[in-house]
Amino acid sequence: MKRGILLLALVLSTTRLAVGQAMPPPEPVMPEEYSPEEFDRWLRELRRFEVIAVGSFPITFFATSLIYDLSIYGSRGWDPEYAMGTQRDSRDIAIIVGTAAGVSAAIALTDLIIGRIRSRRGERRSDES
Repeated sequence: MKRGILLLALVLSTTRLAVGQAMPPPEPVMPEEYSPEEFDRWLRELRRFEVIAVGSFPITFFATSLIYDLSIYGSRGWDPEYAMGTQRDSRDIAIIVGTAAGVSAAIALTDLIIGRIRSRRGERRSDES
């Protein structure tokens, strides 16, 4: 038993020393930026859509949850038993999450449409010049 513990301590101590002795690279490794030609336009637009949809979800979730709770509370005659968030079940949470996801997707889709309109206007102006 003592031999096993000593062997384990020896193995662990030598592995730590080996990792600690690693030499740093001769030059710092810096990532190279992507060029605009590296990805198609639709891929950049898809990535922007994804970032906006995922990024706006926490805000839309909070707003949807607040509006949903206020509507339930108000529809029950401002009864304290139905105060905000007290009577939620899995169906209510599914409604809130689904609505928030839909609103986030609508925000991202609106941004996509506005971006397309602006890029077409820019193309028309450059063709007229």
